[in-house]
Amino acid sequence: MAKRTKSKRPPSSGAVTSGRRRWFVGVSRRRIAASLFLGLTVLFFCNFRLRASGDSLPTRVLPFSILREGNLDLNEFTWAENPGREWPYYIHGVGRQPDRSYYSVSPIGTALVVTPFYVLPAAWLAWNDIDYVDSRARVVIVLMEKLVAAVVAATSSALLFLFLSRFVPVDGALGLTLIYALCTSTWSIASQALWPHAVSQLCLVGLFMAMAREEWSWRTVVAAGAICATMVATRPQMAIFAGVAGVFFVMRERRALVPFALLSLTFGGALVGYNIWAFGGAFGGYGGLGHFSMPLRQGVLGLLVSPNRGLFVYTPLAIFSFWGAVQVWRVGAPLWVRMLTVGLLLHIGLYAKFDEWHAGFSYGPRYFTDVQPLLVLLLVWGLVPLLRYAGARWVASTLVAFGFLVQVVGVYFEDDDWNRHPVSIDAQPERVWDWHDLQIARAATSGFKGFDLLPIFIDVFRDPVAARLEALDVSDLASRIELRGVPKSMRRGSSVKIRVELTNLGTAAWPIFSGKGLLDIRHLMFVVQSWSYGGAPLPGVGEVVPLPENLSPGETVGFDMVLAAPQQPGTFAVTVRVSQAIDGTRGTVSPDAATVNIRVD
Repeated sequence: MAKRTKSKRPPSSGAVTSGRRRWFVGVSRRRIAASLFLGLTVLFFCNFRLRASGDSLPTRVLPFSILREGNLDLNEFTWAENPGREWPYYIHGVGRQPDRSYYSVSPIGTALVVTPFYVLPAAWLAWNDIDYVDSRARVVIVLMEKLVAAVVAATSSALLFLFLSRFVPVDGALGLTLIYALCTSTWSIASQALWPHAVSQLCLVGLFMAMAREEWSWRTVVAAGAICATMVATRPQMAIFAGVAGVFFVMRERRALVPFALLSLTFGGALVGYNIWAFGGAFGGYGGLGHFSMPLRQGVLGLLVSPNRGLFVYTPLAIFSFWGAVQVWRVGAPLWVRMLTVGLLLHIGLYAKFDEWHAGFSYGPRYFTDVQPLLVLLLVWGLVPLLRYAGARWVASTLVAFGFLVQVVGVYFEDDDWNRHPVSIDAQPERVWDWHDLQIARAATSGFKGFDLLPIFIDVFRDPVAARLEALDVSDLASRIELRGVPKSMRRGSSVKIRVELTNLGTAAWPIFSGKGLLDIRHLMFVVQSWSYGGAPLPGVGEVVPLPENLSPGETVGFDMVLAAPQQPGTFAVTVRVSQAIDGTRGTVSPDAATVNIRVD
């Protein structure tokens, strides 16, 4: 291919440090990128909690299936039926029992990309003969999901820094990269679980690098085709940007059509073939194009400014990104940047028309997560030139700080309660416009949850008990319970913290972690506190707490429990016993219990 002229730098690209001291002078860009990668990987990973969404469940286990069973089905994992005898929305069953097979409804591109990371964990499970019903395997699966999501998100951040440093000084590129990593849904969504967003972001950054090459070659175009194919296999909606890239390469060099399309069509054909085989249709788990009836104006406003999903509410600095999308057409920016803004416009239009534009059970503008690299890139034209003005720097700093705090809330506090109560967001999507019930505010007051799973993770490796996630007999729940610090009397409506010492006297270990969070509590162990008066149970009074760790036979664990007295006076019997959840409504109860009498005045 013929060489092309070099792309123009943005006219004001150096304004980010104009008149101020430049940092990192003489420091290698690659060294900074490596430091970014390591630091962000640790930060993204060190959030020991489980996100409740089921979308990532099949993706987190599929690499193990590929490596250990050599197939794409998920038959070896246990899946719970819903009360209506339907299977969870995130898996798809093919065939009839007993030969029924299960496949991921989500595209399998992410699982295929990250499978190499799973070689050692899969081998470790095999060497130790640990099957997937073992609670230890579930911990390894969740830890790997968190680690791999963190690594992929940190990789896209490091590569974005290297790319941005072509257009702005190193300190400016570092600042923009930290905005991308810590002030957008890259942190609260892409880095936290194996949803497709992280790999989609990584592919988009790779596409930037291919499209911005100053010297064109067959190798560049083939690489761009492979990136686009991977991006679409990961998240089919990103076909918009694959199409934009294809048009761009053909505009620059018509001979690029063949090498670009070769891998794209090969990957695309394989994906369509898999969808037809597993789902009976080319669109796979997405089920076709019949879900785009939302009025465009309503969807656009919701995506951008609704208080509980709007991009400008959760990431207000993105206002400058849209100004940058205008500026690239005014200042003679490179053709590839201008074409990417067309892709952004189409991306917004696609999701604005989507019936579920609010993205279901999520935190903020999830559908903008895939394009966060582009939104940050556009800041080079929309924000950087304005930073020469003190007022613009003050406004930008304020918006960055707000965006960072919003992400901290999403990462360490948000617990999906807003999406579920007082009514499911899927049943009443108009709640996204409720200014009196803000998801950010409710999440911020829900309590810090960043270390919820840390004791479980430590316990599994400190005391590797083979606690199996299966139904236990009543005899397996034999226990000894001792209550310490229980008062003889309490005032009406008051509460007090007591200490519970629980010993497993059965013959089986008690499991406390399934890796499914709120979605499925089957076969997990709980300690139930109930109140009764005159032998009759007192409804609405008591507490149910999860067992704090896997408990092997003969082992004792101590933990705190809160006693909350009823509002009426009298002498009540308080009973504490162990129970295993069979499903959301049934359980197996231990015959052993500790009972004390408390007088309520």
